[in-house]
Amino acid sequence: MAERQQMFSDSWHRVAPERVRLNPTVEVVRQMFRGQLWYLLRDPLNNEFFRISPAAYAFVGRLKGDLTVDEVWKECLALMPDDAPGQDEVIQVLSQLHRSNLLQSNLAPDSRQLFERERKIKGRKARGQAVNFLFLNIPLFDPDRLLTLLRPIFRPILSPVGFILWLGLVATAIWFSIGHLDELADQSSGVLAPKNLFYLYLCTVFIKLIHEFGHGIMCKHFGGEVRKTGVMLMLLTPLPYVDATSSWGFRHRWQRIAVSSAGMGAEFLVASIALFVWIQTPDPFVKRLTYNVIFIASVSTVLFNANPLLRFDGYYIFSDLFDLPNLYQRSTRQLKHLSEKLLFGVKKSFSPASDRNEAFWLTTYGIAAFIYRVLLLAFITYNVAQGFLGLGVAIAAFCVFLYFLMPIGKLVKYLFTSDRLERHRTRAFAVTGLIILLLVGGIGFVPLPRSFRASGVFKPSIESVVYSKSAGVVDEIFVETTTPVKAGDPILRLSNPELDLDIKSATSRLEQIATQIEEARQNQFVSIIGPLVEQAKAGRLVLEELNRQKMDLLVRAGIDGIWTSPRSRELRGTWAPRGTELGRIVDFSEMVFVSAVPQKQAGSLFDETIQSSEVRLLQSPAIALAVTNQTIVPGGQQKLPTAALGWLAGGEIKTKQGDSSGLTAVEEFYLVRSETAPFPSEVSPPGALTGQIRFTLPPEPLKSQWSRTIRQLFQQNEDS
Repeated sequence: MAERQQMFSDSWHRVAPERVRLNPTVEVVRQMFRGQLWYLLRDPLNNEFFRISPAAYAFVGRLKGDLTVDEVWKECLALMPDDAPGQDEVIQVLSQLHRSNLLQSNLAPDSRQLFERERKIKGRKARGQAVNFLFLNIPLFDPDRLLTLLRPIFRPILSPVGFILWLGLVATAIWFSIGHLDELADQSSGVLAPKNLFYLYLCTVFIKLIHEFGHGIMCKHFGGEVRKTGVMLMLLTPLPYVDATSSWGFRHRWQRIAVSSAGMGAEFLVASIALFVWIQTPDPFVKRLTYNVIFIASVSTVLFNANPLLRFDGYYIFSDLFDLPNLYQRSTRQLKHLSEKLLFGVKKSFSPASDRNEAFWLTTYGIAAFIYRVLLLAFITYNVAQGFLGLGVAIAAFCVFLYFLMPIGKLVKYLFTSDRLERHRTRAFAVTGLIILLLVGGIGFVPLPRSFRASGVFKPSIESVVYSKSAGVVDEIFVETTTPVKAGDPILRLSNPELDLDIKSATSRLEQIATQIEEARQNQFVSIIGPLVEQAKAGRLVLEELNRQKMDLLVRAGIDGIWTSPRSRELRGTWAPRGTELGRIVDFSEMVFVSAVPQKQAGSLFDETIQSSEVRLLQSPAIALAVTNQTIVPGGQQKLPTAALGWLAGGEIKTKQGDSSGLTAVEEFYLVRSETAPFPSEVSPPGALTGQIRFTLPPEPLKSQWSRTIRQLFQQNEDS
C-alpha cells in the first residue's frame, strides 16, 4: 500500500492530458554527485539551472510534445518498472521546470498565461532579492567580451605551473607573516580607527574588484560565460560583483571548485604582495594602506567569503566538496519533510536526500544556516540602530516581516489548504499550536541567564615611578626594560661634571673657612670666630647636599618588580633634569582589572543585582579569572584608563574626534576595579593586560531582556 501511495497521486488528473516538451534552448549536462549520475538542465537565455535524477530525466527526455504526460509516464513505467519516477515526483519536476520557464507546450500559446508566468518569474526574483536585501545585486554591463580578450593573457597564470608559483608565493608570505606576527597584531588595533575607515573602504573596493575579476577570468578559462557585472550592496556598502553562475554547468567538480575559489585565491595573491611591501617600506602611509589590504584580503576573506552558512564562495565550495548541490533549497525541503513526517504524521512526505549521510548534512546545514542568518541580521540591525536609529528600525521592521510574519502567513495557508494534510490537519493544528505556545511561554516566562560585558585593562596595584633625583646626563643603563629587579638594584647611572666642580668648590671653601678660624684663634680675634663657625656649618650642609646629589646619580630600584621604560633606548646620552620620569617599577604579583562600564549598564552596578564576575584575557580568551573583590569608583568618568580601550587604538569605546591621545570618551562611563584570582603560570602578565569582564545578573525571560535593550537603544538616541 505504501508503494502504491508513492507511485500514484491524487493530483495526477491535472497534468496527465498535457502535451509538453523541453525548450529547444535547454542544454543538458551529465554530472556526478556522491558517486551517482545526475542531469543538469540549463537555459542559457535566462541562466536558469535545474538538476534531476536519471529516472526523472528518462521521463523528461521523452517529452517531445507528441504524447501526453500520462502516455510518456506509462511508457517509462513499462520500460523501467523498478526505476520509473512516481506520479508525485513527476508532478513536482514538471512544476519546477514550468516555474523555471524550461517547458514548452504544443498547444496554442496563451499570451495572458505567458505574461503571467513572466510576471511570476520576475516577482520570484524580486522576492529573492528582498530576502537578501542586505546583499543586493545591481547589474550594470556584460563583461564577457572583455574577459574573452584578456583570457590569453592569463592562460599561463592559470596553468599548473602558475598554481605552483602561486602556492609558493602564498606559502612564503605566510612564513614571513609568522615572523612578524607581533607587529601585525599590534597594528590591527588601528584598523577600525575613524581616521582609517575611508582608506579601509577604498582598499575593500580594490580587493573585491580583484576578487570578482578572479571568478570571471577562471570561469572563462574553463569555457564558461560571464554575462553580468555590477554593484552589490553588501551590508549597504557598494562593492563590485560578477555573475559566474555558468560554472554550475561544468561537468567536472574540480572546475566548479576552482571557479569558486578563484576570488579568494586572487585575494591571497594580492595580500602576499602587500605583505612584502609592508615589511620593506618605511613610509607610514604606504604601511597603513598595505596593512588594510592584508587585513581585508586575508582575515576578512576567510571569515566572510569562506563561511559556508552564507551563500558566497564558501557555500559553493562546500556544496561541491561534499556533493551537496542546491544545498540551501534542499536543506529547506529537508526541514519541511522532517516537520511533515515527525510532527504532522504525513506518511507521503519524502526526503530530498539520497541517503542518511546526505540527510544529516541537509538537516544540520538548514538549522545552522537559519540560526546564523537570524543572528547576523540581529547583529547588523542593532549596530546600525546605534548610529542611525531610523534606518535600524526600518531594517528591524523588514526583518520581522520577512522572517516572522511572512513565514507565519505561509504556515497558516499551508495548514488550511495543503493537500498533504488532508488526513492530518487536526494533528497539524494541534502540534503547531503547542509549538507556538511553548515558544511564547519560553520567551515570555522562562528565566534565562543574563549578563553583560565591559572592556578593561589589568593594572598593577603596586607600582613605583622612578624619577631622576639629580640632574645629569644618562651615562650607563644597567637594566633593560621589562627586566625583573630587586629593591636597591642599580638601574642606570647619570653623570654631571658641573656637580663635581660644585663639590670641589664647596670642599675648598670649607677648607678656607677652617684656616680662617684657626688664624682668628691664634690672633685672638674672638669677634669673628662666631660668624666663621656659622659659615662652616652652612658650607657643610651644602657639601652634604651636593654629595647626596652625587650619590643619587646612581638610580636604584625602590621596590621589587619589573623595570619598564618605553624610552630606555632613547635615554642614553640625554640630559635628564631633576624630577624627570625615567620609568616605572611594576609589581605584577598583585593585579587589579580596571574596566569601563557604559552608562546603559550602570544601573546594574548600583542595584546590587550582580551575582558574580569573571575576567577573560584578550590574548588568552579560554582562561577565565574569577573576581574576588570589586570596587565601583563613584561618579561618571570620561578619561579612559588606557588608550587601548578607545576607538583610536581599535577598542570598543567611542572616543572624541580630535583627541590625539585617544583617552577622552564621547559618553561617560563608570570605572570598576576588580581583584582577580592569580594569573596562571602559562600566562605572562606584562603581555596580557587587556581583556573583558563579564558581570552575571539574575536570570530573566527573553521578553524582558529584549524590551530593556530596545528601551536603552531609544534612550541612547534621545540623549545623543
